[in-house]
Amino acid sequence: MRRIQAVIFSLLLVLMAAHPASAMYNRFATAQSLNQGEMESGISAGYGSDGDYDYRYAYLYPYFKYGVGLLLEIEGKVGVITVDKELGWRGKNAGDDIGFLAGVELKYQIIKETKSIPIDIAITGGYTAHLIDSQSLHELDFAALVSKTFNVNKFKITPYGGPEITYTNGSYVYEGKADIFGIVGAQFMFTESLSVAGEFKLGTDWAGGVNLKIRF
Repeated sequence: MRRIQAVIFSLLLVLMAAHPASAMYNRFATAQSLNQGEMESGISAGYGSDGDYDYRYAYLYPYFKYGVGLLLEIEGKVGVITVDKELGWRGKNAGDDIGFLAGVELKYQIIKETKSIPIDIAITGGYTAHLIDSQSLHELDFAALVSKTFNVNKFKITPYGGPEITYTNGSYVYEGKADIFGIVGAQFMFTESLSVAGEFKLGTDWAGGVNLKIRF
């Protein structure tokens, strides 16, 4: 187990020093999947920068998750995004654009924590569409997540992380690109139904945010 943890930690360090990332959104997701019929709703907000496209952005979106069963869950989201462009970006003046987003995400938990395997492991991927300044922006993402839950007094703390790959394209940007970087976050569960999370996507660029969720 120590060897596995060392490999995971080394991989995260490599990813943190990777190529500038199109870290459009934070996931705010541990490697644990919802049980069948279980639901979760919440709101996520964050801020980040992208050196390749020379912009900073902020986002806000509510979302809904549903446990399909067999350790599989599905998520849908809609929201807004603002983009602060640098001077001369895409041949235009600097300024702010406001747009809309809609996306879907699937997560499958491949390993559930047991006494012999004291961590959760999941794979997740999704698609987010945007309409910004009457132009399109598309993002595909895929990630592998590892998490571990600790009981601290009456609370549960679940640190999580892993590598993520994204591909971004559309008429809003001058060219498509693929990026890879690392996720580092933690979820704080106050009750069985109420929790908050904080997360950073780390690379040459960054994105950070917070999340409030209710499970029912």
